[in-house]
Amino acid sequence: MSTREWRSYPCQIDGHRASIFYDHGIRETIDRIAPPQLLRVGLTFKTPRPDGLSSTDELQSLIALEEGLETLVDAHDGIYVGCVTMDGHRYFHVFTSDTADSWTSRLAALGDAHDYRLFFDLRSDERRDGYWKDLFPSDDDMQVMTDSELLEVLRKEGDNGTASRQIDHWAYFSSSAAAQQFSHWVQARGYALDEVDTTDDERFCVHFFSRRH
Repeated sequence: MSTREWRSYPCQIDGHRASIFYDHGIRETIDRIAPPQLLRVGLTFKTPRPDGLSSTDELQSLIALEEGLETLVDAHDGIYVGCVTMDGHRYFHVFTSDTADSWTSRLAALGDAHDYRLFFDLRSDERRDGYWKDLFPSDDDMQVMTDSELLEVLRKEGDNGTASRQIDHWAYFSSSAAAQQFSHWVQARGYALDEVDTTDDERFCVHFFSRRH
């Protein structure tokens, strides 16, 4: 079994603000070890925030339910891989080999124990789309996570977010003329130009930067 590595990131889904929490550590093994069905367990928040995400009022209740669900899933040889929060709901993603009938009574008991009415659907998912498409971040989402983690490290080191910093950018072109044209364009928009250089693969790199507070 892979080492658990839980990560989260904000995003937009169908026009709604959303938050995704997922196991990044399982990415190397999920296609090999995950059962072939996706169990999607949902609940409706009791006191959602105006943007549809969960409120601090429900935080402890939701944590307790999630821990109970993970224990239940582990006991029946399933794999809990993460959840999606949006529009006043949370959807937990589980890979399982069991039937819908077997999960009906289990989830009813879990919901009763935590005072939530749980609903679910079960479908074949041999490609593990419930992880790769629904939970795993895009390149842009991954950049947001990396930036957020960097800001958190800076905050823990005492940075208050007011210092001015240089923001570096690199753009690559197949011709010198295109690189030079782009250089003039970024300078006209207030960016400072460092240099135009060639790379090992014979492309032209424009290095430019700005300063942000």
